[in-house]
Amino acid sequence: MSENENVKQFDSKYLKAKRIARRRKQRRIQFIVFGILLLFIILLLLYMFTPLSKIKEVEVKGNDNVSTSEIKKTVNVTNRSRMYTFSTKKAAKKLEDKTLIKHANVHKQLPNKLIVDVSEYNIVGLVKKKDDYVPILEDGKELKHLSGSASNGPVLTGFSKGKKQDIIDALNKMPSNVRAAISEISYEPTKGSENQIKLYTSDDIQVLGNIRTIAKKMKYYPQMTEALDRDESGNLKRNGYIDLTVGAAFVPYSENDDDQSDSEKNVKAGSEHEDKAKDELQETLNKIDKNKDKSDDKNN
Repeated sequence: MSENENVKQFDSKYLKAKRIARRRKQRRIQFIVFGILLLFIILLLLYMFTPLSKIKEVEVKGNDNVSTSEIKKTVNVTNRSRMYTFSTKKAAKKLEDKTLIKHANVHKQLPNKLIVDVSEYNIVGLVKKKDDYVPILEDGKELKHLSGSASNGPVLTGFSKGKKQDIIDALNKMPSNVRAAISEISYEPTKGSENQIKLYTSDDIQVLGNIRTIAKKMKYYPQMTEALDRDESGNLKRNGYIDLTVGAAFVPYSENDDDQSDSEKNVKAGSEHEDKAKDELQETLNKIDKNKDKSDDKNN
């Protein structure tokens, strides 16, 4: 046998052995893939047809006014509810059909947990109905079925339908801590200003404002009250009110106010009081207002 024939025969054996090794490797890979697939199917069947897939826990987030138990009742998870058949879209739709819930997101977390994340409409105020107080949502709806419920919103008095929606929109734009500091808002227009309102705060400071601008200006109410001069007990050294109708100013009451009844000490306006407001308190408040305007200009 010639040398070339020996080489060819060797090459043929080598290639044949290589093909056999390749086939064996492919079979091993196929067996591994098949084994993994079979194991996955077995685990899936075990999960689907055993208590493992039943929803065991419902976690609720973002709710303040709607109770957790009420949300869970609406989602309606039963002993038969399973993760792979439960419709999160239907559950979210049921939640959003409730008056207080603005948006709901329901999603699953393996192995058997349901997470419900809701955002609610703000309760921005209260209106008196007969002998009770009814909460009002940011969209203007009155929650008569929740009358008597505690709320941090101010009591609205004297507002017509259109003006009431205007003040509701303004309240919804205010930070929650500022809104909670307002105990009452009354609509008291004058010949010169049909949008004039009076705010009564929980720290006994009256605020005169305009419906159109009150939301922007009241954002700075915490800084305004801190700027006012107080004694060691925290009481104002000079009684007065904050005027936000034009700019921002602290206007002291006249000296005769001490002899008047509380009802006569309501918010006042006039040249006499405006002249007395030219003090450090007013300058501080005006500085806050100017900084606000500069910030607004930059944002725009």
